[in-house]
Parts: sequence; structure tokens; C-alpha cells
Amino acid sequence: MADDCTVVRFSREPSLARIDNLKINDSPDKITENSHIFGPFYVSCVLLSIITYIADLALTIILLYFYSIQGHGVYFALTLTFVLLPAICITTVSFRWYIIDHDDPSVGRASSCRWIIRIILLLLQLSPLLRYIDTLVYGIKSKIAGSIEGDSQQTVLYRKMLDEDSNSSLLRLFHCFLYCAPQAVIQLVFLLSFIINPDKYSLTEDVALIQAWSIVGSVISIAWALTSYHRSVRYARDDKRKMRWVGLLVVFCWQLMSALSRILALSLLAAIFPTWMAVICGLHWGVMSIWLALGQHQTAACSSRCEELLLSIALGLAYALAFISPRDGPTRYVYLVYYLVCFMENTGCLVVWCVTNNSSNKPFLYYGAAGSQVIAFTLAIIFLIIYYKYCHPSLSRKTKIPQSESGCLENDKPCYSKTSYNLRNSS
Repeated sequence: MADDCTVVRFSREPSLARIDNLKINDSPDKITENSHIFGPFYVSCVLLSIITYIADLALTIILLYFYSIQGHGVYFALTLTFVLLPAICITTVSFRWYIIDHDDPSVGRASSCRWIIRIILLLLQLSPLLRYIDTLVYGIKSKIAGSIEGDSQQTVLYRKMLDEDSNSSLLRLFHCFLYCAPQAVIQLVFLLSFIINPDKYSLTEDVALIQAWSIVGSVISIAWALTSYHRSVRYARDDKRKMRWVGLLVVFCWQLMSALSRILALSLLAAIFPTWMAVICGLHWGVMSIWLALGQHQTAACSSRCEELLLSIALGLAYALAFISPRDGPTRYVYLVYYLVCFMENTGCLVVWCVTNNSSNKPFLYYGAAGSQVIAFTLAIIFLIIYYKYCHPSLSRKTKIPQSESGCLENDKPCYSKTSYNLRNSS
């Protein structure tokens, strides 16, 4: 496999949107090529991010309403907890980024009206939505500047568009792991508990249907958040080739099946032995964090060893659901280890599910749940292989990327030049 595009990058450098920090090879031809990026495909991806984000939140709010009026206090409390805590964390991170950008003279000071809008949306816990809107605004301005104000201004606005796109994708990734994944597991456990023992867990059909839609919405949101992050990193990095719609579709299917299989496995175990599920996730978190701290860290991504350890702990928690590479480089064997661990854990969850339950009692649920998990995991591996074998952006061109004065390497290898546009260049 080539180097994976899903790479977490942090930097303390000021914003690179100003003209004197733009790449020296940003020729008129390059600017013209960039102007075509903000087109129907790019806009559709951003709009899809907005739709999935709003739909996921709306379904959860509707579910909270029915939990409250029907007296499901435990369900209401758990669901609300995993709504508010992630929202507070994401809002805090987003507000900190706005403060840093405000103190950076290269970004420019925001007006009072703009700050009022930001604060209102931040208080409403809609941080990623605001970033998505800014992405579209800067994209439209860059297109207008290309025909009116000149190439230099267009490039500055284009860079700001990529900056907001990267910020929104990273916030959405936090939303994915802190909100969507716990919500999907919790609601699926509630639904399975109701199906297995309807006398003990009383739910109306309306609430059960909304739970099902909420689970579907969360899984789709997780898959699109990871897919959008793949896309965003490639747009934000000048040394990365852009992802085409076919590759984007394959990545979405890969992430969708991977998230579905993982959520199904954990939920099946949690519906029977919730303590065991917590223990498995805790062990998984600890093992992955130690593995990252010992072998996957990279000083270029963090300014100190302490930050590397904190990043390893954060990624170790995310690895309970999906893999995110902490550095550039070959990922073939890393993926092999990660999915082998997930396969063993998923298999263990299925064994407990099959041994504990009786196939003669609700056979559709017994075989359907286990079969769906196996099929989803298998499809995830198939889509992963298809992407890297046929759809990876490095396979779209036969021409090599020449080595520049800044030290960029050939063949889609890492590039850490001073003017490289990192994922979050001011965090």
C-alpha cells in the first residue's frame, strides 16, 4: 500500500494563507488548476458533510424527546451525556482555534458581526457547521477573485478555503469518535435489549424505529467523516494528489462496512455483558496507545515527547473504531496488524453472542446479527484492497512528482517543507 492519506498533523506555525508563505511554484497555471478544484464535486462533498451532520443531530434530538415524554430516564440520561460532553469538547477546540487565528496577523481580524455569529453557533454547539459555511464562502470568493481581483488574491482565498475545510474535517473527526460512535453503540444496545427481552425493556414501535434510524444515521456519519477527512488532507497538502469521485466512493464503502462491523460486534457483546465490552475497549485502548507510543510516534508531528504521548492516547481511543495513521509512510503491515486485532476481538464478541443465545429463540436476530457482522467486516477488507489496488490517487498518474528545492520527495512520499500546508496549521 502507498502512504495513507489519513494522517493526523499538528503544527505551531502561523497560518500559511498569506502571500509571502505561498509555495514558490504557485504559477499562474497552478492557480488556474486550483480554481477548478472548487467545483460541483467539491461543493457536493461539503454539502453532504453538512447534511449528514445536521441529520445525525436531528435524529438524536427527536430520540431525546421521545425518551423524555415516555419516561425512559436511563436512556435519556445516557444519550444526553454523549451529546453534551462531545459538543463541549469540540466547541472548546474550535473556539481556541478562532482565538489563535485572531492573534495571527497573516489571517486577518474578523469583524464584530462575524464574531457574534461565531459565538451564537458555538453556543448552539454547531462548530463544524460554521466551518463548513466558511469553507463555501471562501471558495465562492476565490472564484470571484479569479475573474475580478487577480491571481494573488484568489490564491490567498483558496488557501483559506482549504484551511477551513481541514479544520471542519478535523472537528468532524472528533465528533465522529466522541459522539457518533458512542451513540451508535448505545442505541443499538438499547434496541437489541428490547428485542431480546421486550418484557423487561418496554419501548414503543415508534421509539424503536427512531432508534434504528439514529443508528443508521450515526454509522453513515462516521463513514462520511472518515472519508471526508481522507479527501480534505489530500486537498490541503500540496504534495498529495487529489482524490477522484470513484476513490471517494470506495473509501466511503470501506469505512461504512468497517464501522458497521465494529459497532455490531461491540453492541452484540454489550447487549449481553456490558462490563465485558467496557473491559475489551479499555484493553484495546491501552494496547493501541502503547503500540503508538513505542513504535508509531514521529517528532515532526508534535513539538515534544509529552505531546506525542498525549496524541498516542487520543488515537488509541479512536482506534476502538477506526485506524488513523499518525505519520506518513507505508501502511500495509500497520493495517494488517490493526485489522487482525479487530478480527480477533470481533470473533470473540460473536462467539459470546452465539454461545449465550439460543438459535431457536429469535433465529432471525441470532443469525442475522452474526452474519451481518461477518459480511460487513469481509466487505470492509475487500473495499480496502480495491482502493489501494485500483483507486488510490497515486495510481491516477504515471508521471512522477519532481523533487523541489523544499525537499519534497517523489512518488507521493512525505513532504515536510516549511510551506507545506498541514492539516491544522495553527493548533
